[in-house]
Amino acid sequence: MLPRPPNNIVLRYITVLAFAITSVARAQDTLRVMSYNLLNFPDPNPFGKVDTLAGILAWHPVDLLIAEEIHTAAAAQLVLDEALNTSGVDRFSMAAFVPQQSAPWATIKLAQTIFYDHNKLGLRDQMLLYTDVRDINVYTLYLRDNGIFQGDTTFLTLCALHLKASNSQPDIDDRTDMAQTLWDHLATLPAGRQVIIGGDFNIYTGTEPAFTTLLAPAGDIQIADPLDLEGSNWSGSGFADIHTQSTRVNTLFGDGAGGGLDDRFDMLLISDDMVNGGASLQMVPGSYRPLGNSGTCWNGNITGCSTLQTPYHILRKLYYMSDHLPITMRLATSAVLGVPPQVSAAPVAISITQTGRGVRISHCPSPAVLTLLDVSGRVVFQHALKHSSATTTIPLPEDLHGAFVARLVPVNSATALRIILE
Repeated sequence: MLPRPPNNIVLRYITVLAFAITSVARAQDTLRVMSYNLLNFPDPNPFGKVDTLAGILAWHPVDLLIAEEIHTAAAAQLVLDEALNTSGVDRFSMAAFVPQQSAPWATIKLAQTIFYDHNKLGLRDQMLLYTDVRDINVYTLYLRDNGIFQGDTTFLTLCALHLKASNSQPDIDDRTDMAQTLWDHLATLPAGRQVIIGGDFNIYTGTEPAFTTLLAPAGDIQIADPLDLEGSNWSGSGFADIHTQSTRVNTLFGDGAGGGLDDRFDMLLISDDMVNGGASLQMVPGSYRPLGNSGTCWNGNITGCSTLQTPYHILRKLYYMSDHLPITMRLATSAVLGVPPQVSAAPVAISITQTGRGVRISHCPSPAVLTLLDVSGRVVFQHALKHSSATTTIPLPEDLHGAFVARLVPVNSATALRIILE
């Protein structure tokens, strides 16, 4: 029998063990993040795509969903109402949907937006970066922890993108230009800001200029690939478990791409200190993966992948939902999340001023964005507001004339008003 250690050693061991258990308990809150190209949503082929998406999200719940290839505000609302806030769930809100503004000459216009658990996250503001191909959406989120009552919480910049597809030199150049536009914006962010860049990158290798541009230091911001594959050619079978496109060998209903799983197009890039320590949000090791891809179906259909990780009925849903797989990860924080949004004593109200050249807002929750949309759904004016129980008047640009919809988007609800500017 081994000799019993001295009592003081036992005491130190128990103390260290108790500290470790306490630390783990305090770091159990997580954010489940997903980026998913929904393929021309809500394209009716196959019928019931929103039900298919709901089944995927029921099996793999999320707290933050970055969605690409959404056509309209109604399509985004469909995701919110019938894929997320279902079966008694009411914890999700969405950012204001903004139709594609870049490349107004484009015949097919696709947009990105985000959906988030408004008990865990708040949306402070949002903006667009314009490119020659598609918009890049930039959102400022914050953690809903007890720190918000003292004005001290974690802010997170989330960039949702869909870079130019295809592999010709002009396409590669377009991707590089889009990445440069985002890099320029990242360089303006404050030191210590945590960043997530999610979406369909359409990048073929880790040597592409678009990829290396995003990973170059941008002012005080350093972005990292969680898989650390800069400089790698990840198209071969040796990288089978990270591929996200295509879920199908053959195209389905003439939509999307075929060719089987052999490209890493969908990614989540994050701040370097979210991977290597130092940030209040930390990626959970091993949590970054393409949903459903076990690495056993390279160059084939996702339905041919092993079912040890993902049941076959989910693989079928992934096959029919999109030609892309969702990319997922978990972020851990020591903050205690789940502070419900505060509700104003009186309901929010929005009205037109007597002069007809301004919008009056009462009991504004925090945060909120006033958006003015014309009859085609194009955003013509935006204004961010802070929380106030008083009435605030926002003057509108003098050069706007005609019918518009003024839409106020607070943290967890939306109010809209049709107005006519003489």
